[in-house]
Amino acid sequence: MALLTAEVTWLRWLLADFGVSITTPTLVLSGSIGAISVAHDPVKHELTKHIGVDAFYTCAQVVALQYVPSDL
Repeated sequence: MALLTAEVTWLRWLLADFGVSITTPTLVLSGSIGAISVAHDPVKHELTKHIGVDAFYTCAQVVALQYVPSDL
């Protein structure tokens, strides 16, 4: 999810360089409720300390996370 967020951030910067103004958050769809909850509330847990930087980066960027079931 952090890699996708980095790509979205780069594309938003590229569009801004071309003069395209984006005021709404970019919607990012995910099939993992756990990843979404860690990104929304990156509290320090023993099992998630290795992904703390990625979760903080995802939370700090202008993206809106939404759950989509895996079968879709």
